[in-house]
Amino acid sequence: MTVLRCERLEGGDVDIALASLGMVTLARTPVGAFIDVDDHLVDRARRILAFAGVRAAVSVETLAPRPGTRVAIGRDLTPLPLPSLALDLVHVRSLPLGPETSRLLRGVLLRRPSGARRALVRDLLWGVDVSLGWRRRAWTTRDVLRSAEVRRVLRPVVFDISAIGAPPERRALARQGTITRWLFA
Repeated sequence: MTVLRCERLEGGDVDIALASLGMVTLARTPVGAFIDVDDHLVDRARRILAFAGVRAAVSVETLAPRPGTRVAIGRDLTPLPLPSLALDLVHVRSLPLGPETSRLLRGVLLRRPSGARRALVRDLLWGVDVSLGWRRRAWTTRDVLRSAEVRRVLRPVVFDISAIGAPPERRALARQGTITRWLFA
């Protein structure tokens, strides 16, 4: 795995660029924004991100939590102030088209899917939009986890230690740009 330091230079479709890479790990630290990709994808990732307006340079940074920090699971992708977090990780993957369209077209108790859902499926099938799955984990101090602002976004892991390794997967659409807003906030 190779860590790339990311710097946003221009506006671009970063979410779609990330979806084309398959599975990546994004990180925000007080030092900056990073992306962790497989070694064989480094050149491709740098090129794709460059077309999306992001400079990606190889970094020696390690994406590991600092000692003395507590872990929390993300409820959404609301960006928190960088100085308050030691490490904020989001694992992103592009979701397979078949199961995702099936899930969207599934009716609710003998009702047909709405026109908005059918339009969303059409956009997914035509390649206009991409469905992404994400999992968020963050490490910070106990005092920060007690603040109301952080409690709305992160849920501290206290008893269920197995949740650290497999937080629930949430969904986002690439055209919404939620991952880009989180990464470069």
